[in-house]
Order: sequence, then structure tokens, then C-alpha cells
Amino acid sequence: MAKPLEQRIQELEDRDQIKELTARYCWHVAHGEGEAVAALFTDDGALEVTDGSFKPVRGRDALLSFYRESVNQPELAIPFIQNHIIEVHGDEAEGTCGIEARFTRKGESVTAAGYYEDRYRRDDGKWRFLQRRITFYHVVPLKRGWAESKAPAAKS
Repeated sequence: MAKPLEQRIQELEDRDQIKELTARYCWHVAHGEGEAVAALFTDDGALEVTDGSFKPVRGRDALLSFYRESVNQPELAIPFIQNHIIEVHGDEAEGTCGIEARFTRKGESVTAAGYYEDRYRRDDGKWRFLQRRITFYHVVPLKRGWAESKAPAAKS
């Protein structure tokens, strides 16, 4: 049985607001606005990366400290988000989205691609991140490229 029209419209609005949440995340990261990034999370929010490059960051204070330290210069990291898949369940939702990013690390240009697995919660009328879990397909110097990082070693 089809969902009622009002419920379908609400879910469309929710998906649009969640997509804007991920866009705001990218905007604030690209502009070095760490405190604004942390504010996009719930008080009990969490950030994880599957490659173990840093320990999970949990809770408002830890997120604020993490983003103040890591997102503090414009254009140090420039992320681009696309290909959202979002399932809304009332005031909670879950989804995935692809990420491409350009970084500057130790004076070197770096390119990256991967995806986020997100959980969201409507908090005081606004959608926020409850959890962001990122998996990278590759993070490589731009001069080398991603094809070479996945290629098998040449036989002599």
C-alpha cells in the first residue's frame, strides 16, 4: 500500500535537508571552519574512519576539539559529496554518499575517493549527524594517481 501523500512529501523534504547537511559539511571543511563542522553533529555524535588513521571521535566536546585542530585552514581539504542514498524513519535516518576530496598534506597535493555511511537524527527541528563513518577507496598523491596505487607490482 502506498504511503499517504503528506508522508511522502515530508520524506522528500527530509532527504533534501539531509543532502544540504552534507553539503554544509563540505562547505565548512573547505573554508576551514572547524567549529561550524562540529555543530552539524548531535551532542552524542561520532566520527569514524575505517582505515584506522585516527581513533573514533565521540561526543560534542571531542568533536569540537577534533575539528578545531584538523579543520582550521581554508582549502586545506576540499571535499565533494554525491550519490546520496537516504532512508528516512521518522526523526532518524541513515544513508550513504560518495566523497571525492582534494587535500594538501606536507606541501603535496593529494586526491581521495570513498564513501560515508551516515546516521542522522532530527534534533530540535534540524537534521544533524549522529554518526559519520568514512571508508576510503584511495588517498594518494596527485602526481601518482589512483590507478597506480591499485596496480599489481610489475614482475622483473
